Amino acid sequence: MKKRLGAMLLAVSMSAAMSVTAFAAEPNVKVSTNVAGETVYTQTVDVQLSAAPNASSSSRTVSAGKSLGLALAPGKSGFSDQVSFRFTSLPLNAKVKSIEIDPGRGIINNNNRNMLGTVVFSNLNVSSPSGKSATIAWKPSGMTERASFLDQEARGTWTAQVFGTNIASSTGDRWFGSLSYKSVEMTISYVLE
Repeated sequence: MKKRLGAMLLAVSMSAAMSVTAFAAEPNVKVSTNVAGETVYTQTVDVQLSAAPNASSSSRTVSAGKSLGLALAPGKSGFSDQVSFRFTSLPLNAKVKSIEIDPGRGIINNNNRNMLGTVVFSNLNVSSPSGKSATIAWKPSGMTERASFLDQEARGTWTAQVFGTNIASSTGDRWFGSLSYKSVEMTISYVLE
C-alpha cells in the first residue's frame, strides 16, 4: 500500500511539474529506505526560468536634407521651415523604441561679426510619418524622446522644425539674427514586431 501511495504521489508531482509552462524542469527521482525500513521516494527538480524570445533592437541614423535654421528680426519669434528625415528603407514591421536628434554644430549669424542679433531656440517639433507630433525642449547637445513615439511605425519620412526667438531688444538691420544647424541627424531605435 505504501509503495502504491508513493508511486501515486510521484506521478502527481511529476505531472504538476510538467504542466507548468513558465518553467523548464528536469525531474530526478531517488528511491531509498529510511531507518524504519520504509521506502521513501524523493524527487529533486532543477528549475530554470524559460526565457521568452527577446526582440533585438536596432537603430538607423539619417541626415536631414537641408539645414535647420531660423532668421529673425529683433524681438520676433517663429518656426523654421521643416527638415525631413527619410527612413523609407526600414522594414514595414519596425516599431519605434526611441528617437534622437543630433543637431551638430550651430552657426550664429552666418559667421558675420557685424550682425548683433541673438536667436535662441526653445523647442523642436517632431512629426512621425503617421502624423503624430511631439514638442521636445531644445538642447544643442542633442535631444532624445521615448514616450511620444513608443511602438509607432518607424518607416517613412519624419519631419522636424524648430521654434526660436531673437532676444535682441534694439532695432535696426545690425540686430537681425540667425542660427543654423547644417548637419542635423536623426536616429531611430526600433524593434521588429
